[in-house]
Amino acid sequence: MKISELKYDVTPISLEYFKQRSFEIIFEVFNSMNTLDDELIKEYILIIGSDELYESLKYHYDIVYSSILTKNYDLLKDFFIWKYSVYKSRGVDTDCFLKEYELWKEVISNSLYISHSSEINIIYDYLILNHEKFKLNVQNTKKIVVNKKYQELFDELLFCLLNGKKSKFYDLVQKNLNVFDDNIFLFIQELIDPLMYKVGLLWQLNELSVAKEHLASSLIDEVVNYYIKDNFFEDSNKQKAIISTVGDESHNLGIKIVGKFLESNEFNVKNLGSKISNKELINSIYDLKPNLVVLSVTLSSNVATLQQIVKELKSDYNLFSGKIVVGGQGLFVNNKIIPIKEADFCSKNLEDLKEFLQTLK
Repeated sequence: MKISELKYDVTPISLEYFKQRSFEIIFEVFNSMNTLDDELIKEYILIIGSDELYESLKYHYDIVYSSILTKNYDLLKDFFIWKYSVYKSRGVDTDCFLKEYELWKEVISNSLYISHSSEINIIYDYLILNHEKFKLNVQNTKKIVVNKKYQELFDELLFCLLNGKKSKFYDLVQKNLNVFDDNIFLFIQELIDPLMYKVGLLWQLNELSVAKEHLASSLIDEVVNYYIKDNFFEDSNKQKAIISTVGDESHNLGIKIVGKFLESNEFNVKNLGSKISNKELINSIYDLKPNLVVLSVTLSSNVATLQQIVKELKSDYNLFSGKIVVGGQGLFVNNKIIPIKEADFCSKNLEDLKEFLQTLK
């Protein structure tokens, strides 16, 4: 069943008030759900626990805010199909989300002026309207795209990852690097990236234990570190690049790979890592004055934060005059990129980034 489209603009002032009251709104929804005398909500909280509930509400808010800010409601639709799929796989009766949407509406109405709350609550009317369609589309989660000619190798690598066959995994990488002209970055783009996404998806759908997910992720990290040696040296004649994840990202393997790729393309690279505050990130860029900044998001909930950082960096040419590249899985919905206003380039992969780097020479 096709989900209806949402084409709607929230006024900047309503969105700003929604942002200013975000903590109070999230906390009040959380309290309301924990005290509500509703069997479906009680069962939902029993399954996931209060800590995860609070984190899920924060993520929910960030997705709604990012969708409104970027005017990309495919992001909203994609997230809720994913949410229904994940929690259904964990035994949650997804009809509980109908009550959750009503609570969001009620809290927003009580927290904002009616002229502002009525605009935001159109989003929740849309969610309520499409609830049954979300339930029917639970299997339409993100597809892992692998080049057909590498599918067999991908399946072998995945089997090794999920079954702890470390030596076999290394052997497969070593024996097949020549297929990619010994270019480890191309191997990563075609096989390691989709492997990471596949492992994450299996964990989200409760088809992989936390322990196995950690083991698989650690093995990927170990292999990537083994093949990407720290053999690049700083040179004052090289251009400077700052790389970082944005928002509350926990995984930094992807941005680490980007950093080594930039070093192989004659950049001195400073990796600011993950979970750095917006203020620290922006001030570091102003202080170091790099030629290039690469920012990555793997979580779609961080798209709004990315948009805001790019906008601020581009607001004063005297403080920062370099180029900004954005990328990461969180910027893609149904294989379409979410455009970030004022970014100089949105990169899909390393080959894409390489083409952009050629324009800087």
